[in-house]
Amino acid sequence: MQTQKVKFVLAADIVANASNGLLLGEFNNWDLENGFSLKKAKDGSMTATVDLESGRSYQYRYLLEGGRWENDQNAHGYSSVEAFDTVNCIVHVPAAAVKESKPKAVKAEPAKAPKAKPAGKKVTVPATEKKAPAKAEKKPAPKKKAVSKKEK
Repeated sequence: MQTQKVKFVLAADIVANASNGLLLGEFNNWDLENGFSLKKAKDGSMTATVDLESGRSYQYRYLLEGGRWENDQNAHGYSSVEAFDTVNCIVHVPAAAVKESKPKAVKAEPAKAPKAKPAGKKVTVPATEKKAPAKAEKKPAPKKKAVSKKEK
């Protein structure tokens, strides 16, 4: 379940002289004990920020001191409740956008060729590398016996 922070603001002209209040609604089962306290802003409005489940709509109202119920003039909608002869506010919490996870691009780097040694310097071959076989020494050809004319 994904949630989103939703800020509720009750305008200063509706708050009037109230110094405290609660935000009640379906999100807390209209329970006074679990109501969200409203904080009075410098401009006289009252606010509360609540984490609500994404993709749902909730009915709510404000209960100010002295038992005065108020509606939000900026609600997304309203719902008539005949049993209590009142109208509740509605807030629509949009479905959370699903972030597509893309594989991270990995930059392919070409293999590094060994650096050429400058000409004229002595190069030593590490012991782990095979040396080229040494050239076979030329052996002198066997000497032919000189055959005299007499032996023929």
